[in-house]
Amino acid sequence: MTAVAPSPADRAAVADRLGRAPRGAFEVVVRDALGEPVVIRNAPLLDDGTPMPTRFWLVGDVERVAIGRLEAAQGVQRAEAAVDPAELADAHRRYAAERDAALPPDHDGPGPFAGEGEP
Repeated sequence: MTAVAPSPADRAAVADRLGRAPRGAFEVVVRDALGEPVVIRNAPLLDDGTPMPTRFWLVGDVERVAIGRLEAAQGVQRAEAAVDPAELADAHRRYAAERDAALPPDHDGPGPFAGEGEP
């Protein structure tokens, strides 16, 4: 996964898909065949210092609709039931560790929580 700092066109595309301007820094980590952002990696803090728990955000229109349908059909629960609980817990821990490692070294406020598929 090669991250790329967003161009002005990326920022506009993400804002359009979110229905608002992004409130924090992000990188584009997956693009579609036309080069449009599909997945972004958010900074762990928003511009105002508020924790951002969701590290990876699916912003591609087609992909969001497809994932929404899977989620509505209990796809998350079926996927979780199909994997070893210890491996799933380890994946959640790795996600949180990667997100937390991106916090600024001098950050002393609240950090992100959840966002790794668990409440």
